[in-house]
Amino acid sequence: MSSLVFVVEEKKATGTGAARELRRKGLLPVVAYSRQEKPLHFSLSFKEFFQEYSEGNILARVAELKHGNKTYKAIAKEVQTDPVSDRPIHIDFQLVKDNEPIKVAISIKIINKEKSPGLKKGGALNMINKRVKISCLPRNIPPFLGVDISGLEIGNNIHIQDIKLPEGVVPVLHENFTVLTIAGRIEEEKDNQVSTEIEEEKTTS
Repeated sequence: MSSLVFVVEEKKATGTGAARELRRKGLLPVVAYSRQEKPLHFSLSFKEFFQEYSEGNILARVAELKHGNKTYKAIAKEVQTDPVSDRPIHIDFQLVKDNEPIKVAISIKIINKEKSPGLKKGGALNMINKRVKISCLPRNIPPFLGVDISGLEIGNNIHIQDIKLPEGVVPVLHENFTVLTIAGRIEEEKDNQVSTEIEEEKTTS
């Protein structure tokens, strides 16, 4: 997945008033932090960030924060939004290193939904986990985790160990948790099948 690139400026003043002033100028306040270094306070263009934010998956993409001659690699960990407009008002970035694994929540993408016999029979796709937290090197972050549900019947489910993860990617949780199920009334399906068989017998007799 391609990296995001944002030109950032040092944010000298702190506090609510300073953040409000930045937003009036079309900028977003940013904090970039890590365990080894003190937090870095920046601002970046609201327009540029919002364009990428609107496309989705912003929390699973590595960003390059360019400040003068320095470039910081980071990933957005939290985007605070306005409760009324739902527009971003503040961003928390985590600084990352190429050789250190990071934890990222990745979206689940359903594949071959139209080929699931369970859904064709009226079953419902029940997403237990729409996102799965994984650990990997920054360069190995997948854009999504694809889950093929072709062949799934009512009552079937998919666990994390059923999903083939990309090389170098491991789930954060060790237990074999459920990702999705095909929910429905199995007993009703059996009753319908029996009723159909009886009707067919009446027709042929």
